[in-house]
Amino acid sequence: MTPEPGHETTPTRNAWTLIGIDCATDEERMGLARGRLEPDGSLTVERVTLGTAGESAAASVSQWIAGSEHFVVAFDAPLGWPARLASSLAKHRAGEPLGLLPDELFRRQTDKLVHAQLRKRPPEMGADRIARTGLAALALLAEVRQLASQPLPLAWKQGEESGVIECFPAATLLARHLTGVYRARTGPGRKARGEILDRLASDVAFGSTRDVMIEDPNLFDAMVCVLAGADYAQGLCVEPTDRTLAQQEGFIWFRSSGQRQLAYGRVDSEPEPGR
Repeated sequence: MTPEPGHETTPTRNAWTLIGIDCATDEERMGLARGRLEPDGSLTVERVTLGTAGESAAASVSQWIAGSEHFVVAFDAPLGWPARLASSLAKHRAGEPLGLLPDELFRRQTDKLVHAQLRKRPPEMGADRIARTGLAALALLAEVRQLASQPLPLAWKQGEESGVIECFPAATLLARHLTGVYRARTGPGRKARGEILDRLASDVAFGSTRDVMIEDPNLFDAMVCVLAGADYAQGLCVEPTDRTLAQQEGFIWFRSSGQRQLAYGRVDSEPEPGR
């Protein structure tokens, strides 16, 4: 576990309600978290819960953002598909080659940008599990929109615009120089989650939610989604290099680890280090 270097909080002009959603195809495994970012930059994780705790996940999220002028709903799931995959499949016929490499079909612009900045690849959109989770996330978002009676568009102007964003917890942690295999429901996994929470304690107030996040990795990741939402609200994230393409495919908002943008064409060919 690499310790997080000290850093100052970033003030904002407004208070923000932050919602983190660790998406799953089954609501029993879906983690939800609610946080609040104050104008002075202080962050509190107020609540973490599973999607089926008392009411539906969509009902919880819609109630949490009700009356909030400034909010971010951060989904830990892809909210779009690679543009070249969609265009290639639309005209493909069975038995014919697609003529594209797997990385061209299954990786989005945003996936390449995360790898260029942090040397970590998000899951491919061609994988069965992540594709199903993406569909579940879009269905949940549609239900939240209906219950909240709001359009809840994807947000693109960080630090200014409320709405929905996509995040990748591993990127959010790596950008803070926090590493470790923390997802396992084992003693080492719980230890890793506890150590990460210890590193974050100087910047985030957790209260009574700490123990349940150590016990359940889905709740822990929902909390990390709140951190990603805070990074977006404070204007600390890397921007898309091609906004038009990002609006078609979706975009992972993650904190810059030092460079605001990086042209990833010159690093895509480099081998990925061991995970």
